[in-house]
Amino acid sequence: MVISIPEFEKKVKEIKVHLEQLLQNEKSYDHVLSSMCTPPSDLTRFIASEFAEINLGDPGLFPKTVELEKEVLEEIAQILNAPKNWVGSTTSGGSESNLIGCWAARNWCKEKKAITNGKILLPKSAHISFEKTIDILGLEIDWIPLTATHQIDLEIVKEKIDSRTVALVGIAGTTRTGVCDDIPALSEIAVDNKIPLHVDAAHGGMILPFLDDIGMASPSFDFENEGVTSITIDNHKILGSLIPGGNIIFRSQEYTTTIEKRISYLSDSQTRQITITGTRPGNSVIAAWVLLKHFRKEFIISRVKHSMELTKYLLKLLKGIPTLELAFEPTLNILGFSTNKMTTEELVGELRKSNWDLSIFNQWVRIVVMPHFTKEMVDKFIKVLKEVLK
Repeated sequence: MVISIPEFEKKVKEIKVHLEQLLQNEKSYDHVLSSMCTPPSDLTRFIASEFAEINLGDPGLFPKTVELEKEVLEEIAQILNAPKNWVGSTTSGGSESNLIGCWAARNWCKEKKAITNGKILLPKSAHISFEKTIDILGLEIDWIPLTATHQIDLEIVKEKIDSRTVALVGIAGTTRTGVCDDIPALSEIAVDNKIPLHVDAAHGGMILPFLDDIGMASPSFDFENEGVTSITIDNHKILGSLIPGGNIIFRSQEYTTTIEKRISYLSDSQTRQITITGTRPGNSVIAAWVLLKHFRKEFIISRVKHSMELTKYLLKLLKGIPTLELAFEPTLNILGFSTNKMTTEELVGELRKSNWDLSIFNQWVRIVVMPHFTKEMVDKFIKVLKEVLK
């Protein structure tokens, strides 16, 4: 059926109204306390709609956007202190980047060390994407327990390494607690055993390098550590770029040659990809380029400072509630707590009745303090929390 122009315009208006009503409760982050993503700015939303047709999976059609992607990756590589011969790509986010990092490590070990039935050493704090990765790649997991400080246990790592180990994984800003593993120590272990070390800094990668700028200690996690071979870092978290948007950076092409695929049927016939996805949204890369190249380091620092200051403010208020118990002392913008008044599930259920969105991990309530948080938002939450705990 062919729709006339007037009918089409009428239908568009009707659909817009319908979508506004259907999704009205999902446009606001005013009560969202558990997400590592944060709402994009009006400028970023403009980019999303204005450049929606750009597909980086066919770079011959969009050469200028390809140049912007290279500049984004250069900025990311600089943040991560990557060496001169680094290589990388933008991705759909941390899950894809972690898969690529482990894929490259597996294939590198297959080529260099003839390992065909490999295993990866993962800390218990690893993101769920690694479990998916292991399943997809046909590898095995050696789970490494955590220390009292929620970091990977280095002594157990040393014990578990054997002739089948194809990669070590360290986390720089875990999803659960925000803790950064001892990457320098892991790096030494990786070098001594000639094993690739992949660092998942999807969350912490845009925070940790800038802590020094706000008077906090920045733990070492990047390519300054000789053993680090690849790093995951996201644009759609603290930076506030479009969802989805991530990156993976490798120390050198040595680790990507075994996963690189040439695609001859695209417009330039020379495209080489290391990503899982073929089609990739250009608008996400353009948004990241604007934030990194035009707003620059100062923009990121301001967002990190805002989030960390509100983390400290919220922490102080939580400590003032006698029936709450903190699960850990926060090092980044993630908090955890429980209460002796009710179960964590009951507490979260009561808070959700007032539209507060929280998550549960290991029997504690988990909060991620992101740039959309405000002091007023925190005060409102604490008021509701105290009422629930009466």
